[in-house]
Amino acid sequence: MRKYSKKLDYQTEDLESLSISELKKLADFWLRQYLLENTENRNGYYLCPLTNKRLPESKLHVSHYIDRNCYTLRWDLRNCHLISASSNTFDAQVQVEGYKSLHHKMYEEFLGEELVKELIQESKEQKLLYQNDYIEIIKRLRNE
Repeated sequence: MRKYSKKLDYQTEDLESLSISELKKLADFWLRQYLLENTENRNGYYLCPLTNKRLPESKLHVSHYIDRNCYTLRWDLRNCHLISASSNTFDAQVQVEGYKSLHHKMYEEFLGEELVKELIQESKEQKLLYQNDYIEIIKRLRNE
């Protein structure tokens, strides 16, 4: 028997009633919305800072320089950008000496050495996030 889950209401104001996993999904949704609203848009086409190409929303991923499993930086706007889906998937598989991948080489060049060092240092810090932390992140990304 298949178990059906309730559909998540991304507009809900009742954040306190949501589980941690639902809050993470909401935070991810609102991160993408925030980036779309705050990235230069010309007739529905957004500039990928790595490829320097303009792409429609459907061809963009929210990309994280430091892996999204690092919750201290998962919703940090210095670490997250709208990137070409192609770069985020295919370039990430191309090996480049001295880098994790071609994608990370391009990402490092875009971010700059100083910010990369900051992000790497901050990624080493362990921090537990609680319900109120997720709610705060969501409200910040919603511009509340």
